[in-house]
Amino acid sequence: MIANWVDTTTEEEARALDRQMWDFATRQEPDGTVISQAPGPAPENGEFWSHALDRIKDDPEQRYAMARRHLPLPAAWREMAVAIRTKIRKARKEKTGYEDLLRELHHLAAISSYAGYGIIQRVPYARLAALDLSYDRTGFERLDLLGVTDGKWMRELWGDPTAHNTAAELYKDMLAADLKRIKAEKEQEDEQRTELLFGKISFETMVDEPQRQSADEPRRRGFLGWLFGR
Repeated sequence: MIANWVDTTTEEEARALDRQMWDFATRQEPDGTVISQAPGPAPENGEFWSHALDRIKDDPEQRYAMARRHLPLPAAWREMAVAIRTKIRKARKEKTGYEDLLRELHHLAAISSYAGYGIIQRVPYARLAALDLSYDRTGFERLDLLGVTDGKWMRELWGDPTAHNTAAELYKDMLAADLKRIKAEKEQEDEQRTELLFGKISFETMVDEPQRQSADEPRRRGFLGWLFGR
């Protein structure tokens, strides 16, 4: 099983990873309470990743690595960008080369401009990483992850780009196909959840509701009972 989105190479891997994180699982507690919960992002050392990040945010290497594990969550893009900028500022202060870091920051911003969360996690990272999202094609003005200072650094090293575009604009046909595919996948998944739910209701009702109960025998509460509080 693929653990991180940045390791996905196929649409099925991206879909499975998304479902693993956000599909709701329902269980009944001993007291009859129904709990429906999605696992959400994988924890870091037993705690929510953004809380764990607070402990290492002054270390750009660890900050970068942790944020990368949690792409494409919106906050993860931002945290990776912060970590890269920290390393760039250090290199500028020490008057050492930082072009590779700046290129990585630009590529990160360009990939993130393909689609928002809800869509992009169903697109394999390998496909997006392979797109031609060079500085000359995408520039920096339309990339939301970049700021004014980022653009200044890029212009200093690479001059003015030919154009300013997002990945969504450059690959609009590919995005349209992804949107159509993902919509169909989610409709299918909703149907499966409905069938599973009502199939379980039917089965639990048959098992839990005897045809006859004596007057002095306490009535057992079946699935519908605990689902609707009856």
